[in-house]
Amino acid sequence: MAEHNNQILTVNVRSVRAFKKINPLIHFPKISLYNHHSHFQLCFSQSSYNSTHQNPHSFVTKGFILIIFSFALLSLRIISTILLPEFPQRWSRLIAFSKQAESELMSSCPQHLIRAVVAYEDRRFFRHFGVDPVGIARAVLSLSSRGGGSTITQQLVKISFLKNDRTFLRKIVEMILALALEGTISKMEILSAYLCKIYWGHGICGIQSASKLYFGKHISLLSLGECAMLAAMIPAPELRSPFRDSSRGKTFQARVLKRMVEFGFLDVEMASIAVKQHLRFNSGSPDHPDGSLVISSFSKEHSSTNTKCDGDLFSTIKRVWDWETESKIWEVKEDMDSWANGVKRLGSIDDSKFKSKLLFIIRWM
Repeated sequence: MAEHNNQILTVNVRSVRAFKKINPLIHFPKISLYNHHSHFQLCFSQSSYNSTHQNPHSFVTKGFILIIFSFALLSLRIISTILLPEFPQRWSRLIAFSKQAESELMSSCPQHLIRAVVAYEDRRFFRHFGVDPVGIARAVLSLSSRGGGSTITQQLVKISFLKNDRTFLRKIVEMILALALEGTISKMEILSAYLCKIYWGHGICGIQSASKLYFGKHISLLSLGECAMLAAMIPAPELRSPFRDSSRGKTFQARVLKRMVEFGFLDVEMASIAVKQHLRFNSGSPDHPDGSLVISSFSKEHSSTNTKCDGDLFSTIKRVWDWETESKIWEVKEDMDSWANGVKRLGSIDDSKFKSKLLFIIRWM
């Protein structure tokens, strides 16, 4: 019994020594020895206190929020019901297209291109479920220049099914369809369909055509610097085209490489080598996408018959693939297409009026 009392006394002495080492009066001056227990007890019992002493107005507020949320869900249900009748057929086409794109594209697509696109457009692509709450919060709260809130899946849904309207309702429908698409096809199918459907500038859609247009090679032969250049063009392909301004394209290429390093897709040494790499762009003329062939053929015909009075027209069209003046050519094409569509609604197109309209536009360039 005496030994037991000695053990208790020894423990008490040790506890007193330990208590002296951590003295609440010294380390926590705002909490006294007499009320520190009640302070922590108050913190842990605050929730139970609130549950038993609720403000009557809080029930009204919660009920109002619940009613609004219910109406929002009901409206989304109605919207989805309206959109669904013609949706399955278009959905199946997208799935078939993505599977074909995966077999043809992903077998030869370099990993640097996939990493560059993911790092620049949607760095959390392989972790989110179609909609990225972190990206939405970053775009709404911080208004950062490091990217918007739309994921790659949402962009694919927008260019495949929806109009380019900047409305809150379209954004909600886009999110719903993106969630459904993520549960239907795989991530690689979504990425391959995205690379094959987006616009790359100068009338070109698809990564394969873009690779041949800008670098004159197959995508399997693209280097790291070339992949970064193509990925940098996605947000604004016409503005960031290296054919328009090579220095501007080089700036955005460096941004893509910096993103890849920051997110762990690339090391600093390889990024520095890629930045210093001299890119050789395709020097030959592309295969006249869209209506540029009409402009070129008409210019040759017109110059052969009227070389004396219309030499300026021939010299202008002769430089149709000079990338400093190509923007004017595409403005002509857009005006010509809109005019031709208006004539189609009225009747057949008169070839003489068509050529005179084109000549009138080009003379004012």
